[in-house]
Amino acid sequence: MVAFEPPMLQRQSTVRDGLLEAGITPYNSFTYDHMYGTKIGGTIFDRDEHRHTAADLLQYSNPDGLRVLLHATVGRILFRQTGAARPVAHGVVFHDAAGVRHRAYLNDGAKNEIVVCAGAVGSPQLLMLSGVGPRDHLESLGIEVVVDQPMVGQSMSDNPMNAIFVPSPTPVEVSLIQVVGITRFGSFIEGASGSNFASHYSQITRELRFGMFSAQVPT
Repeated sequence: MVAFEPPMLQRQSTVRDGLLEAGITPYNSFTYDHMYGTKIGGTIFDRDEHRHTAADLLQYSNPDGLRVLLHATVGRILFRQTGAARPVAHGVVFHDAAGVRHRAYLNDGAKNEIVVCAGAVGSPQLLMLSGVGPRDHLESLGIEVVVDQPMVGQSMSDNPMNAIFVPSPTPVEVSLIQVVGITRFGSFIEGASGSNFASHYSQITRELRFGMFSAQVPT
């Protein structure tokens, strides 16, 4: 993902100062790291308010060395264990749209890697199918253990969100979430402002609505 340091305008500066005054310390300034306290995170909008995505990285790539496979599902990571202190990933097994199995291997050299990005559920599943996970669980399914890592696939939980709306008698600047307070009991405190979060009365549901944070009525 392409990320930038956001400009700190009035609203987000107020959020930052309020978190620090409430004791969400230390102040870690701008950082991409997960750190307890109050920090400024990255944004996908640049200084000209243009939005960027990971697709922007393609302009820096060499298309002659890039091969994209569509409808390919990876089922297992291949590890090399001989001649190394610990197993090293060197390829993947995948199936194409017709269900035919294939193997793809890394090129020789240090600048090669396998990136696991199958989501919060799919990534630990892929690791465990590849032999990385709790030994007892893998052995019970007949999967050869490559690395006994008890925490793979554990401690999954939902992240509920509680929103507090503070109405303003005058318009306020639009600001997305830039400042976050990370507490030691696992909660994130953030703030946003602008017309997208303003309240209005819904003639359909006969209730007060709060923009993107309200439950949406199917049409």
